Amino acid sequence: MRWGPATRALERLRQVPRGVLPPLALLVAWGIVTILALAGGWSLLFYFSWALALLLAGSYLLAASGLHALHFDRQTRALRAEVGSYFDERIVLENLSWLPKLWLEIEDRGQHPERDVSCVVSLGPYGRFVRPVHTLCRQRGVFQLGPVFAESRDPFGLFSFRRQISGSSSLVVYPVALDLPSFGPIRGDLPGGSLRGERVQFTTPNVAGVREYHPGDTFNRIHWPTTAKHGQLMVKEFELDPFADVWLILDLHEQAMVGAGPESTEEYAVTACASLAKYLLDEGRAVGLISQNGILTADRETRQLLKVLELLAFVRPHVRPGLEELLLAEQQRFDRTDTLVIITAATNDAWVRSTRAISGRGVRSAAVVLDASSFGPAPSSQALIGALAGARVPAYLVRQGDRLEQALALPATAALGARR
Repeated sequence: MRWGPATRALERLRQVPRGVLPPLALLVAWGIVTILALAGGWSLLFYFSWALALLLAGSYLLAASGLHALHFDRQTRALRAEVGSYFDERIVLENLSWLPKLWLEIEDRGQHPERDVSCVVSLGPYGRFVRPVHTLCRQRGVFQLGPVFAESRDPFGLFSFRRQISGSSSLVVYPVALDLPSFGPIRGDLPGGSLRGERVQFTTPNVAGVREYHPGDTFNRIHWPTTAKHGQLMVKEFELDPFADVWLILDLHEQAMVGAGPESTEEYAVTACASLAKYLLDEGRAVGLISQNGILTADRETRQLLKVLELLAFVRPHVRPGLEELLLAEQQRFDRTDTLVIITAATNDAWVRSTRAISGRGVRSAAVVLDASSFGPAPSSQALIGALAGARVPAYLVRQGDRLEQALALPATAALGARR
């Protein structure tokens, strides 16, 4: 097909950016009117030419000045939130000039699906625009806020200018950590252990005895009754907690994941892991976390829960390794008094053999099994529950729609053992 000159010209015109056409057309019209006015000497055309020139110049200056002396600020208490809570912020836009900003279009290119701070505003001389934004956090993860761009236009839509007025930052949304009333039928049965007898320099709930004061000992360790009795400063000695460390094994093997969004095995597993970490840390246990995404060393410090939630905000399903490989690769981390809590949606029982091998070294295990068949097309977990009962591993069964507070109160293997 052969195109004529007019068709080719029209095609080139379509390739011109949209914002360029109005001022370009007006500039061409001004040129034509000016030439006709000069050629014919018509005063009316001279007036019209001046009017077009003033319109072009004024519109250009108004649009260009819209981005001058413009200040943007995002005010937040913290760039942290929890699933189900609101992330609150205040968007502040200030005009630091006596020139008005007639048309400002603010665009935030953030990634949070529930958040939208884009708007169109007008600012008078030294004007200020404040907009509170409340974003419901439905998903855990890390979301980019910004960058923010401002576009200024004149009232006639002839010219527009655009520039970035704010950089980007990251919002971390933690999974929700539920308040579990209990974990297991008997308090202390799961994380119980033997006294280790290891003296430590930091404070623990277990006082091992007293000794003479040494330079460098903190004053809050002084035992005043013994000091008064002996007539010299005596300080308390501490030893490690008599309870075993608890390792949460979060299995996020991609092949075991079923469902999407909040009602998926992935999100149920992460919520269960966060809730168990909170419960065990509140009980004074040292808690560690292992998943395909990373490892957090066992600790009982105050910030440990925050570290767990930070890691859980980032975790995603991985192709490798599987749960069995993960247990075998990390088994050297576990002491003979430690306890494993394995959280998985896997339906095969191959990994149960790994728990048998680890238990031979004195490491105890428990499992939180997500019934994949209740989340979507997947085999039932009943065979796995039976295998865990045979291996004497307490297993807690969680189905879609279950309240974790109830599902984690009594092992499914206990009921299975009672029927047998």
